[in-house]
Amino acid sequence: MNNTPMILGLDVSSSKIGIAVLDYDKKIVSSDLIKFKPETPLEERAKLFENKLAKLKKYYFITHVFVEEPFIAFGGGKTTAHTMAKLQRFNGMCSYGVYNIFESLPIMVNVRVARSNLGIKIPKGTKQNDTKKFIIEYVERNHTEFTYNKTAQGNPVSGTDDKADAIVIALYGLQTI
Repeated sequence: MNNTPMILGLDVSSSKIGIAVLDYDKKIVSSDLIKFKPETPLEERAKLFENKLAKLKKYYFITHVFVEEPFIAFGGGKTTAHTMAKLQRFNGMCSYGVYNIFESLPIMVNVRVARSNLGIKIPKGTKQNDTKKFIIEYVERNHTEFTYNKTAQGNPVSGTDDKADAIVIALYGLQTI
């Protein structure tokens, strides 16, 4: 195990989880993504996530865990109450998994506060896909160690934005400890 203190940033959704391990010098040590199959029950997804956390704990001395808060407002007709309830439920399961593995409570982070604190300005009216590109470009610009694959059309592969969001959450977390 590496004895250098590090932090863990997480972007949790019910279909994917972005994972970022950063050292206290803001260097990205690990950036990963867990993708879940749609037919996998939430409880199994939570167990897979907890297993990943256990592996991270073996390799890294993680002192703090920061988790992006789930949305609590409807997103312009795209998000149903059922979807929001599912996300809240899964986020709770994942938070409990963090508690089980690291024996401390995760610190919940509002993504808008994190972005603002890091100086990431996304113009009002920006479409969701463009917001994702802003975040990926911010991380790429400020962290040369952040690499990702692209599609045949030259776009970031699915999940790159989740990894970038996890990094943003971790970077914000570093500023608060």
